Amino acid sequence: MNKILDWIREPTTLQGLGLLSGAMMAAWLGVDGGVPSVMASTAIFLLIPEKSPLQKAASIAAGAAITEIGKHPLLGASSAAASTDEPKAPT
Repeated sequence: MNKILDWIREPTTLQGLGLLSGAMMAAWLGVDGGVPSVMASTAIFLLIPEKSPLQKAASIAAGAAITEIGKHPLLGASSAAASTDEPKAPT
């Protein structure tokens, strides 16, 4: 039981669980474009315990997956720039 609590308290596990719950919510809401599947596949790498021998490989794969998320048209930098555009003030 103590190992499970230690695993749940790891920051990467918390991030992975949050990302996985976000993927489930996106799928439930009907978000298209493969966003839920990309989020869920990224979460898998974050759920590997930090002291596991697979952690180094998982870190590399998670970095690549996050880079791919950044390239996605709905989630990437272009959508972030579009959402932060402020209306011009009248002159």
